[in-house]
Amino acid sequence: MKKSTTDIMTAKQLAEYLQMSRITVCRLAREKKLPGLKIGKAWRFPKALIDKYIASGSNFEEVFESLEAAGGDRN
Repeated sequence: MKKSTTDIMTAKQLAEYLQMSRITVCRLAREKKLPGLKIGKAWRFPKALIDKYIASGSNFEEVFESLEAAGGDRN
């Protein structure tokens, strides 16, 4: 099954989704306050993890544990 391009968001797309600046999104990702993956110099954010992060009431440690269990990296 082919994933939709909206399954993975750029920092700009996530900023629009969360109604904050791209710079803030990148800073929060660097500080491990948002679940994301750094690929090269660019941040990518799996929408499912962002939605889980929001639903959890910002319990990002739980979301990061899910990310790491799936074979991802915090940064």
